[in-house]
Formats: sequence, structure tokens, C-alpha cells
Amino acid sequence: MRKKRVVFFVSLSSNVPYVLKTSIEMVENDNEVSIFFDLDGARVLDKRYFNKMTRTHGVDLSLLFNIALNTGIRIYGCQMNVLIADGLELIDGAELAGVVTFLEQAYQADAVLSY
Repeated sequence: MRKKRVVFFVSLSSNVPYVLKTSIEMVENDNEVSIFFDLDGARVLDKRYFNKMTRTHGVDLSLLFNIALNTGIRIYGCQMNVLIADGLELIDGAELAGVVTFLEQAYQADAVLSY
């Protein structure tokens, strides 16, 4: 049986803990998962805001991101976010990607979920 491909699109930072936990569960159930962070959601990928986000959400985001990355989940920050203010200083393991990367993965996905 073929693995299902799931793409998450996260535009709100408040949804990040839920998306990470759900993504990890999906990979453990033999699915392929990619997560794209944009707008406010991309702030959690910024090293400067990362600790603030962890305190705000009351969850160890560092642990969740490490588990996600170690299970093979691809994590992308929107490249357009580097154009705002001081840009993004991405956490280790996250990649910059644009709309083309998102669309390529979305078209091949079995499900695209937006949070």
C-alpha cells in the first residue's frame, strides 16, 4: 500500500503545537508529511522568536520540532517572510521555500490541510 502524502499549511502560530503533534502521529502511521509555515505561522521558525513562542504556547516547541525533523517531516518557511522587517533567521532543519515548492507538493498530496 502506498504512503499517503499530507501537506499542512500553517498561517497562525497558535496552531503550531497541534499541527506538529498531528504530523508526528501521521508519520508514525506511515504517511509522508510536509509543513509549510507562512504569515504569523512562520514566526515559530525564527530563532529570535522561538523561545518566546515556546513560552506563549506552553509547549516545548524545540522538542516537537526535533521529533518532527527526526521522523522525516519536511518543514518549510515561506521565502517571502525574509522580505519583512528583519527577515527570518530559520531554526535548524527548516528550509526556505516558495509558492512553487508548495504547489508541487500540494498537487501530489492526498490531503492539504490549512491551519
